[in-house]
Amino acid sequence: MNLKMKKITYLLGAGASANALPLIKTSSGKNGPGLPQELKTFIEKNTSSLLSKNQSWDSETIGTLNDIADKCIEFGTPDLYAKFLLETGDSTNYKILKTFLSVFFKVKQDLENCFDFRALSFLTTISQNQKIPDNIKILTWNYDRQIEIAATKLKPINPGGYSMIQGFSSWPNMRDGHDTGVNPFLFHLNGVAGYIHSERNFYEDIEGYFSFKTTLNKETLLSFAWEDEAISSKKIFHEQRLPVAREIASQTQILVIIGYSFPFFNRDIDKEIMNTMMPSLQKIYVQDPFYDGSQLNGLFDIPPPLLKNIVHVEQVDNYHIPYEL
Repeated sequence: MNLKMKKITYLLGAGASANALPLIKTSSGKNGPGLPQELKTFIEKNTSSLLSKNQSWDSETIGTLNDIADKCIEFGTPDLYAKFLLETGDSTNYKILKTFLSVFFKVKQDLENCFDFRALSFLTTISQNQKIPDNIKILTWNYDRQIEIAATKLKPINPGGYSMIQGFSSWPNMRDGHDTGVNPFLFHLNGVAGYIHSERNFYEDIEGYFSFKTTLNKETLLSFAWEDEAISSKKIFHEQRLPVAREIASQTQILVIIGYSFPFFNRDIDKEIMNTMMPSLQKIYVQDPFYDGSQLNGLFDIPPPLLKNIVHVEQVDNYHIPYEL
């Protein structure tokens, strides 16, 4: 097979968006205080304007959100607090937290224009003849739309009705891109912020940026790894998630992991993906300033020949482009 035709899959974690959006954990590092503290700051920043503009937030809603943000800080991550809410049967606050996260990312990206330029550099680098090549796919655990935003910026000058570069498609927000009729270029394993699930259209935009009360009556398209159709109305989402991810994984020859450390809650799905990759996988690149990939062997059954082909990429100025591309 021609080297240029190697099947390459990127697996993205929060570090892939760290130049624009907070990391999931409470942190005092250079990327800011982390998502839990950012949620708290978000409320403080928007409270007065929301109340004065008679938005759907009221003092009770804001008090609830403050309590949730405090708990996220206490638990260290929103994911862990969400799991706590689920295990204790607090479905109301569980849903509020998911809505809060979805609104937070939508506002940060749409209103505050938070954008990690590395996403655009990456798409610009890999594009060929104004099109995303067919042999590259992205699996992401991120709720954000950084890659989608980059694809919009890369659209042709004379788009001819297209709002994004050709060959770009995403799931579950399928309107973001072209209907290619094949597996999407970008696949959100945990869903995506800024949308609600629709029985008719599968996905719809959240109405406005702070419409908590109307959104709470619906199901966000943002999800968690432990959710399935038994506890969610998004049956189609959960029925499609693993089969499509497995199909992408089964064709992968080169894996590029960016800013992802395989957290506990995602491991069941990660094992499904990694185990599906093993028969065809030839090399793994791990791009992270600290996580060098040596931990992978403890998490997955990696054949000895592949262990010798795990490459640590320390630079994070741009998404790594393997020479196999």
